[in-house]
Amino acid sequence: MPVVVILLSVVLMLFMALASAVQRTLRTLDLRRTPGSDVSVEARAQAMILLGICLRWLNTAFLLAVSLYVVTARASAWYYGVAFVALCWIGSLLIGEMARLQPGSAEMVALLVAELKRRRDWYRAAHNIAYLSPVEDLLTRVRSFPRTNTARALHR
Repeated sequence: MPVVVILLSVVLMLFMALASAVQRTLRTLDLRRTPGSDVSVEARAQAMILLGICLRWLNTAFLLAVSLYVVTARASAWYYGVAFVALCWIGSLLIGEMARLQPGSAEMVALLVAELKRRRDWYRAAHNIAYLSPVEDLLTRVRSFPRTNTARALHR
């Protein structure tokens, strides 16, 4: 049982850090447009696509947190489960400071490009024209963002 708890804890910390890094990268790339009174259909579709990307990582982290809580609380007391999840949240803050998870890093931009390509393929296969054009616009905007090289940041 301790091995399962340790593995779940490490994976949970990583996914919580990834969820936070994705949100920070989206903010850094300024892909979200400010909603005004005349929000176009394409801007709404882009907002929904970006929300879907964020929710994918948040939902994965949430499911891992629930599973860690259930495993830990079943093995001991409920407050140990809460303590483990809280410690994993603190650990994710520490993991989030890695150079690869910084907003605008090459790895995070590549992760967003891969997610947007996957969504573009879904929309193309489903013949969803309403979301196909906005996701291609997002892909173009993300690819035009200059990527920082994390290898240089590690050797400073």
